[in-house]
Amino acid sequence: MMRTMRLGRLAGLMLATTLAGVACMPGAPAGGGGSAGQKPAEIKVAMVDFQSGGAAKFGTAALNAGKLTFDQLNAAGGIGGVKVNYQTVDEAGTVDQVVTNYRRLVLDEKVDVVMGYTSSANCLAVAPVAEELKRLTLIHICGTYRLFEENNLKYVVRTGAHGVTDAVGAALYAAQVKPNLQTVAAINDDYAWGRDSWELFRAALLKEKPNVQIKEELWPRAFSGEYSAELSKLQAAKPDIIHTSLWGGHMDSFIKQAQARGLFNETLVVMTTGETGLLTLGKDVPPGVAMSGRGHYMYIPDPEQNALNKKFIADYTAAYNEIPVYPAHRMVQAVTGMKAAYEKAMKANGDKWPTQEQVAEAFQDLTYETPSGTISTKVNHDTHQQSVYGITGTRPDPRFGFPLLEQIQIFPPERVNPPPGQKTIEWISTAGRPRSRCGGAARAGSPTARQG
Repeated sequence: MMRTMRLGRLAGLMLATTLAGVACMPGAPAGGGGSAGQKPAEIKVAMVDFQSGGAAKFGTAALNAGKLTFDQLNAAGGIGGVKVNYQTVDEAGTVDQVVTNYRRLVLDEKVDVVMGYTSSANCLAVAPVAEELKRLTLIHICGTYRLFEENNLKYVVRTGAHGVTDAVGAALYAAQVKPNLQTVAAINDDYAWGRDSWELFRAALLKEKPNVQIKEELWPRAFSGEYSAELSKLQAAKPDIIHTSLWGGHMDSFIKQAQARGLFNETLVVMTTGETGLLTLGKDVPPGVAMSGRGHYMYIPDPEQNALNKKFIADYTAAYNEIPVYPAHRMVQAVTGMKAAYEKAMKANGDKWPTQEQVAEAFQDLTYETPSGTISTKVNHDTHQQSVYGITGTRPDPRFGFPLLEQIQIFPPERVNPPPGQKTIEWISTAGRPRSRCGGAARAGSPTARQG
């Protein structure tokens, strides 16, 4: 009996190993079931972002946008006539838990595409597993530039701008609105995202303003939410500008605490992820804060001149009774990019259903239109887009009451993204990168926007 049980377990283990191997075989169709070239019954997609904890509002916005966009895509017939069967997964938990969930989605639930991942720590951990399992994985927000600069990834694609875009854009913007700035301080989370963000901003600012003095570099525990000691140091330093990449719920805590102490009246705070505060804090967002949504602002492109953005804002607010901040737009970019890559791969494959490898390869040099504007995914699977910054004013949004951005500057993709294959810090520091300049025209019916 014991021998029979051991043989049974051995057979089960061999079967599981064989099935896992089949799931990860190169050339497997990029859809549930069927053989290569044959249309599957469905495309199984898992969308991963925070649904609990301090970043829940942040992640829920992205997942809501994904559900809305997939529902509309399915109503229009799906991708190549194949509809998408999607699920949402909570990103909360330790990095090990996130990786375990990724393996479960691919090996147990047999999803064809995994998209999401906000945390830089999580995307760095998931990427090698995606390559191991040969599963198409679309990163929508994770911003660390190291993801592609330090890895050669075949199955992983980032469909939104990385931290270089918003950090360089922030430095260019600060140099324009504060031409005489002499001192800077920073407060960033003490983990990969915060460290990378400050490194990039500092390098870009020193390129623009070589004589700038750094007064403070503060590293609170990641996601702390309590900043009284740091605020005291910032106010004592009296810098001309303060850089921060705090995000989600703990960024909201920082804004509330800084507002109570009058920090925004004393110095220009440049927030690279601040746009989400327009949703979570609304009319309580103070005026005079320089901000962006990782280079994005929901009213750029101008909804009155861009049909995709106008429709998305209208559909999203009708569905969820709130504004779509940048996590929502980033998930739409991932869904739209996925559709564009499948269609490109099918066309190259003689209209036959493509493999995982063919869809992943189709992302190379792929350009597509989204509510955020034109998105360009490069040969290395990283994506370039423009960077938008502005300063919160006193004019409220007529429906939701949050302050509209004024003094808007738009920096085109080539000014805020290194070319594929070029090291980021070297690119920022080289004389070949264009320096700050102003030009362009204002958007009609909106706060002044200029091309930077």
